[in-house]
Amino acid sequence: MRKLLLKCGFSPGDIVMLTAAVRDLHHWYPGHFLTDVRTPCPEIWENNPHITPLTEEDPEVEQIECVYPLIDRCNNVPYHCLHGFIEFLNEHLQLYVRPTLFKGDIHLSDQEKAWHSQVREVTGAGTPYWIVAAGGKYDVTVKWWAAGRYQKIVDHFRRKIQFVQVGEYGHHHPKLNGVIDFRGKTNLRELIRLVYHSQGVLCPVTALMHLTAAVETKQGEPANRPCVVVAGGREPAHWEAYPDHQFVHTNGALPCCANGGCWKDRTVRLRDGDSRDEANYLCVDVVNQLPRCMDMITPEEVIRRLEMYFNGGALKYLSAQEQTAANRGIAATSKNVYDRQPLNLHNAGMACEDFVQTIPAYPNRFAGRGIVICGGGVKYFTNAWVCINMLRRLGCNLPIQLWHLGQKEVDDRMRGLMTPLGVECIDASNVRKKFPVRMLGGWELKSYAILQSPFQEVLLLDADNVPVVNPEFLFDTPQFQKTGAIFWPDYDHDKNTQGTAIWRSCGLRQPKEPEFETGQIVINKRQCWQALSVCMWFNENSDFYYQHLHGDKETFHLAFRKLRKSYSLVPKAIHPLDATMCQHDFRGRRIFQHRNLDKWEFFTNNRRIEDFRFEEECRSYIAELRSRWDGKISSNSQSTPNPTVHSKQYPRLQSVMTSRTTV
Repeated sequence: MRKLLLKCGFSPGDIVMLTAAVRDLHHWYPGHFLTDVRTPCPEIWENNPHITPLTEEDPEVEQIECVYPLIDRCNNVPYHCLHGFIEFLNEHLQLYVRPTLFKGDIHLSDQEKAWHSQVREVTGAGTPYWIVAAGGKYDVTVKWWAAGRYQKIVDHFRRKIQFVQVGEYGHHHPKLNGVIDFRGKTNLRELIRLVYHSQGVLCPVTALMHLTAAVETKQGEPANRPCVVVAGGREPAHWEAYPDHQFVHTNGALPCCANGGCWKDRTVRLRDGDSRDEANYLCVDVVNQLPRCMDMITPEEVIRRLEMYFNGGALKYLSAQEQTAANRGIAATSKNVYDRQPLNLHNAGMACEDFVQTIPAYPNRFAGRGIVICGGGVKYFTNAWVCINMLRRLGCNLPIQLWHLGQKEVDDRMRGLMTPLGVECIDASNVRKKFPVRMLGGWELKSYAILQSPFQEVLLLDADNVPVVNPEFLFDTPQFQKTGAIFWPDYDHDKNTQGTAIWRSCGLRQPKEPEFETGQIVINKRQCWQALSVCMWFNENSDFYYQHLHGDKETFHLAFRKLRKSYSLVPKAIHPLDATMCQHDFRGRRIFQHRNLDKWEFFTNNRRIEDFRFEEECRSYIAELRSRWDGKISSNSQSTPNPTVHSKQYPRLQSVMTSRTTV
């Protein structure tokens, strides 16, 4: 017998078609072949009687990369996609295989059939249900129909049909109300079993429609499982439709699909780097953000097609008892975390555009100037202590807020140490209750603290930044007065090439200037509110953006470019010291020493850095902190008396403390 190893990297729907070809190969040539497969979805082949395990190392094994060129002629020839792999194998192996059944070949074991369905697990009863897929993959978005239209169908059949919504993680499946929500809750094999127990399926052209036909029906159910497919005009109906499905298409109704399908892929560019963003793959007739061929299909038409199965007597609507059980399933799955999954390169651009349209107006609740430092925990508190003492030593009398995340980072003793310096400690965990944010960690805290601090004009300093001059003058520079934003350059040679994908996602070209180094930022929130809001959105979606960017720093750059908001970038490059970046003002003077790679340590000795200004003073502040604090943070923080204000060293500080505003 010839040994065949059939390989194919196509999507699950195509692999279902390959199962039909393997079935029919063994039907017409019994005993001639031993067949094994290598595909991305081995679950489809479980329990398949035509599969024999083979190894690629076996010299007798013929390895065949399976394709179906017939798809290139499908607009003009009367064949179904079931013929595709069969024609390929016939030509490749010099055979004469013909289709034996109008469906793929999926096999369930007796044990699988005996298991309760996932729906029964959440309803407690054998509740009849329809599966609905209200979205799809990002590669071919022209197949999507509007989620609101699916919702109208679900609402129309409320208390008559119970829908179970499915969808794979990483794909586009907007939440529907009133459904049993299994989005992200099924692997491919579990989906097959879900299909087995289902009454019917509502979906676009997708693998689910092929599974609907390929998976056998339960005893006592109609021989062919009902399915309503919202198809539009992308593909010719005869290529995809099954005889017992309601295949709602618009072939022949529009110039773009007058002769079969248009085979376009997307309605708009997703800016994800996929070749499908090229002009020749884009829909030429978009209406209401849908391909016109899909927009022409109304919920009422789909409802009519679905009702045919019930009006014709093939199916029955839910009984009162079944409705009650279905409601238990809806409640049990109502807290699905599917919608909290991270963005991805396919949807980030669209999500960003949507957010930009919802940015609220500047709230007018901010006033004055102030400094914001994020510095919780022993390490960053130690660095903030040095930074703040240097600010006061240099004559800076601006109010300062030290932001942190929870009592575990700053306790009452630490707050007491900061109070004489005119510093207010802000627990972002409490602020978050009033101004929610999706994610909030160390890097995310910087943009959040700028946005929610009470100051209209903010100087943000990293805790490990040491000023060498009083920075208050930055607010009065012509550059700041003109643009409302000052940024400093990062090392130009460290430009992150991974970030190119994010710039493209935002519809931008990576600018020919250094990336931002955000150890210091000066911002007028009134002038920059929208850009700051977009920056915060990037950071609260850090589980995606930080995969491509180094923390928060380029999120500011992206946001200002995205909103076309002007900013002032200090022209002088970083002057590097050992483990330290020195930044300058617009006249080229050193003003900040950012110890990003060698932060001040509370418990161990700190090495000396050549040409680091005010090093002895910084060391004296650490020594003072050690004499007044043991470096321990209390988990049960209690108020302690404030230390005495150093009035001789900071003569104007008392007025700062009494005039500062709070969140």
